[in-house]
Amino acid sequence: MPQNPYGPPPGPDFERDAHKYGAPGVHPPESALPSQPLADDVSNGWVPEDSRQRARSPLPGPSLFSTQSLLGEGLRGKLRHPGEIPWLIVGICFTIAAYTFAFWVLFIRTFMPMITTPTTYTEADTASTFDQLLALMCIVPIAIFIGRGMLYGQMRLSGVRITPTQFPEAYEMLVGAAKAHGLRRVPDAYVVLGNGTINAFASGHGHRRFVAIYSDLFEVGGEARDPDALRFIIGHEVGHIAAGHTSYFRLLGVSAFQNVPFLASILSRAQEYTADNFGYRYCPRGSEGTIRTLAAGKYLNKDVNFQELADRAVYERGLFTWLANLNMSHPATTWRAHALRDRSRPGRLIWRPRLNPANNPLSMVPAAEPAASWPDPLQSTEFLGTYPEKPGNAHWGVNVVSDKEVADRRDRVIPDLLDIYWAGPGRRGFGGPNGPAGPEGQTGPNGPTGTTGSADDDSARPRRSSGYGIDPEPGDRHRQAPPETRDSPDSSGDNPRPPENG
Repeated sequence: MPQNPYGPPPGPDFERDAHKYGAPGVHPPESALPSQPLADDVSNGWVPEDSRQRARSPLPGPSLFSTQSLLGEGLRGKLRHPGEIPWLIVGICFTIAAYTFAFWVLFIRTFMPMITTPTTYTEADTASTFDQLLALMCIVPIAIFIGRGMLYGQMRLSGVRITPTQFPEAYEMLVGAAKAHGLRRVPDAYVVLGNGTINAFASGHGHRRFVAIYSDLFEVGGEARDPDALRFIIGHEVGHIAAGHTSYFRLLGVSAFQNVPFLASILSRAQEYTADNFGYRYCPRGSEGTIRTLAAGKYLNKDVNFQELADRAVYERGLFTWLANLNMSHPATTWRAHALRDRSRPGRLIWRPRLNPANNPLSMVPAAEPAASWPDPLQSTEFLGTYPEKPGNAHWGVNVVSDKEVADRRDRVIPDLLDIYWAGPGRRGFGGPNGPAGPEGQTGPNGPTGTTGSADDDSARPRRSSGYGIDPEPGDRHRQAPPETRDSPDSSGDNPRPPENG
């Protein structure tokens, strides 16, 4: 009879007293908890005080006033756009002044006269509409907290979570970005329906941080398109987290400043350049593909001339291009491409770049030039005849989508949760291909067991196996597990099962 390598079976009082460990207000010391593995039954509830159910990490966990990134401030300062901190200080000072005035309106001009000089409602000197709007700023901190929580709740309910078994390639990129940016924990990530929108964002709630990528942008990560572009995008969004852009206190500190036209957009563009620097540090070869995708979408990205797009940042001048950029929350695509190509200087916030690499000829007169200097149809026809396109270079190419099985049938199978010694209730006690006992109670990918004896014999039934050793049958929880055939073939008879070491 093989011995359970993880210790003796649960004691007789464990099942009876299991509910006490999770009871409100009960925090027994770890020495009072059972030393054996948890039974394959969580009907009495999860045990949050049990250290065996917590992830053990050598990295410190998130805290209220700590940064999400463990990178040194010197390195983060080099990655941060030089205009971010000055405009952040301006935003915080403006917000403090706005809140001070709002509290003065609310308490000094509204409440105090009502207390010191009681009067009738008709005789009361009510505050103006502007004053009332300022007074509403007092509830902004609560509104921000609730709004962030609702956004995260929406992602958790409607988004497709990126995990080791759901979009594993993207999860590998997420882990790599978290490691490169020095995060304390890998952020949560979701794919949400884009409906044609090319976008991604990072946010948080409490100590949690998460990334959401619209499906139309996420599709660029396929091998047939540009996986490095998705890697850069994930590095960019995780860079927002590492730089502190998703902090509740930071958002609260600039909450009033965000409503100032033009000036708030300057701070936002500086933060985007900072996140681009984080993404470039993580995956520099994906920067051009990202710009191509943001400029023309997931289907035409390979047909965008990145160098020509970046050159136009210098040539597209004029009052209205300047005003259009001034009100953008993100840098203009041409300016952003120029900043990612020229790593010798930070991206421009207000004024356009001035220099382009030498020997980069233009094929057309810039749109900023007077219309009289634009080519006419005869000149354009002659130009196309003089410089014909390469044979076979067909733009708007065909995008082929290969047929594949659904993810449930082709993704790898894992025995339990990532880095946590606790199997969730959703993975316990049910059949099917992902159940502990395999399909129809037979040998499955998560239940490598053999069968011996007759069908009516208890010892002949397949034994369920989890990551903690042998799980006893119902009604037999405290008995020693019967012997198992370690090297018997599986139910198909095709693949012999390798021996397991007890």
